[in-house]
Amino acid sequence: MRTILSYGMGVESSAMLVRWLEDPAVRPCPLEELVLITSQTGDEYKDTQRDVETHILPLLRKHRIRYVQVARRGHLEADGITVLSDSRQPDLLFVEGAYKLSDELRLAGTVPQYGGEHTCSLKFKAWVIEQWLTQHLNHHPARHAFGYNADETARVAKSDAASLRRIAFGFNAEERGRIEKALSYDTALRQSFYPLVEWGWTRQDCIDYLRSKLGVTWRKSACVQCPFNALKDDALARNREHPEQVAEAMMLEHLSLSLNPRGTLYRNQSLIEITDTSGNELASTNYRRQLDQAEWAIYRVRRIYQAGKDKSGRVDLNKKGIAYRAVEQQTSGLRRATAVGALRDLATNQDTIVEQRGITYVYRLRCEATYPTREEFLVALPAVVATKARYGLDWFEEKWSSAQGSLFPMDQAA
Repeated sequence: MRTILSYGMGVESSAMLVRWLEDPAVRPCPLEELVLITSQTGDEYKDTQRDVETHILPLLRKHRIRYVQVARRGHLEADGITVLSDSRQPDLLFVEGAYKLSDELRLAGTVPQYGGEHTCSLKFKAWVIEQWLTQHLNHHPARHAFGYNADETARVAKSDAASLRRIAFGFNAEERGRIEKALSYDTALRQSFYPLVEWGWTRQDCIDYLRSKLGVTWRKSACVQCPFNALKDDALARNREHPEQVAEAMMLEHLSLSLNPRGTLYRNQSLIEITDTSGNELASTNYRRQLDQAEWAIYRVRRIYQAGKDKSGRVDLNKKGIAYRAVEQQTSGLRRATAVGALRDLATNQDTIVEQRGITYVYRLRCEATYPTREEFLVALPAVVATKARYGLDWFEEKWSSAQGSLFPMDQAA
């Protein structure tokens, strides 16, 4: 029976894999039937690459484990996926991916959202892996292992011993919510199971096991710009080891803040400010050098805020609903100082100039206290963000023109 391990390169999935290789008694299948698959987002910390290449890949080569590395090929699902490597003798980790998550964030001028669905993970990991499985293992029963840890035992259904297709995930026993959600994706041909829960292993158990077997303290697998990467002392120390990557994440946040003054990477916190105050001088210097060396442009930013609804479904003018944004590049080819100067020159007596976090906004229209409402401002930033509106500029222009003072039914148009 083939078993698939979604290998996220982090603590739980690495501990589960190493134990399978070291202890034949707990293996879910013969090793020749084991398939590891990783979707590379392109923005993983470099020390993850170092540790996996140093400690995990040699074990895979020794046991001739099939390891598949895949990546998203482009913005659209129609662009498909790229197979970076498919080998039983892997010697490199292709963490650069193909089409990077940061490429997408840069074009959109945004950062991953802290709340709601983890859309970046769904788009750059789950969807990519599912495409490969469908293309290569469709109609071939398998098991899919998940690395949830053992504190989630009460929420995990027992695996069906007769199931032929299962996929392993490295969730530890403390991740009840993730396990419950993963179970909803089971199919008749592919069923999930949770070895760490069966073993009763917590995250700390996984860390201790890897340290005992590999002699290294394994770190969290994450994109540098991940908003769920809590910046405690250990994470700040890690960031100081990777100033160039952190500077790139700071640039993404700068773009996001330019288009949305509330667009910090972390909830109520700015990576830029955290980096400046944590002593990561190399990252801060690199970030500001990139700002000075970039080509800049002036952008027009507009938003339409729909009125929300109360619990009964009636329109509530005091509640914000869906927001729709249009971003348009107005000029290009400017240096930073020139762009900021030109921006100020565009301000009229009716405009409001706001300075926030070193960014200048020229507001031509401010949001009202009730909804629906609109806002419009001009801002200067590096010229890497694409001109874009969700449903196209023509659609946005029509709604913008009709929005003033009306309860426009944006939800119906969407």
